[in-house]
Amino acid sequence: MTVLVTGASGVVGRAVVKSLLALDEVRATVRRPDAAEPLRALGAKVAVREARHVDELTEILPRCHTLVHLIGGPQQPTPDELFWANHGSVRVAIDAAREAGTKRFVLLSVPGAAIEHAHPFLRAKGLAEEVVETSGLEFAIVRAAHVYGLGGLWFTAFVQGAAASPPVVCGPGTQELAPVLADDLGAVIAAIDDHAGRLQGTWGLEGPDVVTADALVAILRGDEEHPVHLDGQPAARALTDMLERPMDAVTASWFAMPSRADASDAAASFGVARTGLLDGLRATMADAAGGGEG
Repeated sequence: MTVLVTGASGVVGRAVVKSLLALDEVRATVRRPDAAEPLRALGAKVAVREARHVDELTEILPRCHTLVHLIGGPQQPTPDELFWANHGSVRVAIDAAREAGTKRFVLLSVPGAAIEHAHPFLRAKGLAEEVVETSGLEFAIVRAAHVYGLGGLWFTAFVQGAAASPPVVCGPGTQELAPVLADDLGAVIAAIDDHAGRLQGTWGLEGPDVVTADALVAILRGDEEHPVHLDGQPAARALTDMLERPMDAVTASWFAMPSRADASDAAASFGVARTGLLDGLRATMADAAGGGEG
């Protein structure tokens, strides 16, 4: 079978493409030319395009059994871009999939996504889920807890905060996290694509180990230094300083929330073994030491 992965740059995109390539031909879209080469090196066929219009996708969707949609995320330049990336892009992809005769649509979402949610990112994700659920296509929505791996935004921000003196945590520090390794998410999406039966449902995915944000800081640091806890604009300013890139309060406030799966276990449903947190962190740090990309 052939699969198209939209928004395939970054740690999640690389992991998903790598897992899918073990079974299928993979086509992918990215926005930046420099993001295409690592995926081509893996064996994917990559098109550089914004994917803002249906015809940008229908050109490369023929004979694709599955469309995996990864475009989105909390950190966007404007509120309109936040809404487009997380909701509008899904409408475009769904319309293109229907026009091209694509059978299955896989959406990466997050726990807590809901149309009525006050948080703009979670509201946009909730609206995106509704578009998929009413599309008439086979679908799988995967609500993943924070994904970690070399280069991921949440993980990079968390590691930078943990390394600061004093360490910085978005939120109260008591919020529960169950980070999932990017490679495990990739394996789940590949198993969904390979599933022989009809699919229509929403699944959750989290790592096997649950920790508080403060406990994860202690694991990363190896000491007991007490973190500073920030939220909203103060957290956004701290993240901006640490990452040396603009970070907004929408992203910082999402980082401050708990991140636990809230739907049926995708790993159990599709037969994927999850990587323990310590093992996953060791593998990620080894990638960093070796100059890998995740």
